[in-house]
Amino acid sequence: MRNSRIAAIKKHLLPDVSCPGHRRANLWLAPVLLISLLFAPFTRAAEVTENNQDPPAYELPADLPWLNVSHPLTLKGLRGKVVVLDFWTYGCINCIHVLDDLKRLEAKYKPYLAVIGVHSPKFDREKNLGALRNIVVRYGIEHPVVNDVEFSIGRYFGMRAWPTQVVLDPLGEPLGKVTGEGNYEILDSAIGDLLKKHADHLDPAPLPIALEKRHLAKSLLAAPGKIAVSGNRVAISDTLHHRIILAGHDGRILEIYGGPQKGDSDGTADEARFSSPQGLAFSAGGLFVADTGNHLIRYIDLNQRRVKTVAGNGAAELPRMGEFDALDTGLRSPWGLALKDDQLYIAMAGNHQIWALDLTSGKIRDYAGSGREGLRDGSLLASRFSQPSGLSLHANWLYVADSEDSAVRRIDMKQGQVKTLAGSGLFDFGDRDGPFAGALLQHPLGIAALGDDQVLVADTYNSKLKLLDIKKQRVTTLAGGGEPSATKGKLQLNEPGGIALLDNSVLIADTNNHRILRYDLKKGTLKEWKLLPEAQ
Repeated sequence: MRNSRIAAIKKHLLPDVSCPGHRRANLWLAPVLLISLLFAPFTRAAEVTENNQDPPAYELPADLPWLNVSHPLTLKGLRGKVVVLDFWTYGCINCIHVLDDLKRLEAKYKPYLAVIGVHSPKFDREKNLGALRNIVVRYGIEHPVVNDVEFSIGRYFGMRAWPTQVVLDPLGEPLGKVTGEGNYEILDSAIGDLLKKHADHLDPAPLPIALEKRHLAKSLLAAPGKIAVSGNRVAISDTLHHRIILAGHDGRILEIYGGPQKGDSDGTADEARFSSPQGLAFSAGGLFVADTGNHLIRYIDLNQRRVKTVAGNGAAELPRMGEFDALDTGLRSPWGLALKDDQLYIAMAGNHQIWALDLTSGKIRDYAGSGREGLRDGSLLASRFSQPSGLSLHANWLYVADSEDSAVRRIDMKQGQVKTLAGSGLFDFGDRDGPFAGALLQHPLGIAALGDDQVLVADTYNSKLKLLDIKKQRVTTLAGGGEPSATKGKLQLNEPGGIALLDNSVLIADTNNHRILRYDLKKGTLKEWKLLPEAQ
């Protein structure tokens, strides 16, 4: 029976192959450049019992926590549906990209397709159920999610890479797996064929969905990502509200662009739409925005109060080498921005590269990073990054928060060289202050150069603000460190995503607490920087 079921979708299957990337106990490959990985036939260790009978059907562990459902699910209860088990970890940009494909498949094959997110965390922080709940809401995930911290489900299904999808037929038989991004057509064809083959065994009963977003309290900010300061303006990416807020130094809101629903429209402040915006960079007369969810760079003309697209064609493209027309080129999850003269530098998280947009010529090019994921110093194009997500410029230095490497990198823009300040690799993460050589960070997203020899970092998954002193070669925690919330009257951070300097203080996007905090560099105090409603 098993062989006949596999034969039903044999035309979609290819042998498993290895990809460049990184490994951890045979569980991590994270392919980005090669997306050729597709259905490898599923095999189980024991095909028969001593009595020559099929072994008991595998069942999901009963004690794992679930999100987006009213009660835990079982594979037995999912019989009658094609099931896609999506193995992911929430900090992985490749996993984020796959979510859009899964949504398309769910919409096309509802109610006979059940997508189950099997969260298999890489970072210590990602194991936290509360943190995962925030991410499920932030990423707009509306399918069931189970938090498989110990990889028990992953081990059974032979999961070795993020992201991986395993397909089960309506009789509950696992048939194959696909790894990496860009496999929508393969999954689409396989699911369609399975539904035709098992038309007599399909069950249209809905899943017991109970979305986590129902618990999200209404607030002025929703998962703010990045901050920028220029002159008398403060700009905030109000990421989950899909909008940009401009405020004065006193917190009074001056203007709002976009929101509350996501979209990709140019136009006036009211007409414009963004999708999960992140990086911000002020120019003399406007504000550049990394429109992350749309894979675009947008520009807000603050004099005309209009938004226009200046880079990207809406497609998420793989790493490219060379120079191209900015509006004809696909970007891939731009996350951080920094502006120097007429060059806009872009942390292209999805390509593991830094790109540069020439604002005079309208051309865009790869600036640093080969596109292969990893931590490697050296010349610009020979170097490697891993999901760079924050940029900051000071003099001729470009600082990079290299999130998946849990590292802080520095680019000498005169010499064209990349150097690592702190961090040593994809699986070297933790929370340790001290000399650069032994210091550990955990998925930093925000960075701000404080001067010639000091750099501030939003050490995101440690929920801390840290200082890197380049002269002393030391890392020091300035704020955060307790339970990532406001407890017993003491402010704490919860996955801060962006930071910016304001006078003698630091504004911090306290992402999971949906607020902005202000850290006084002289006094060492932390307090909330409250936004005030727009003046009527």
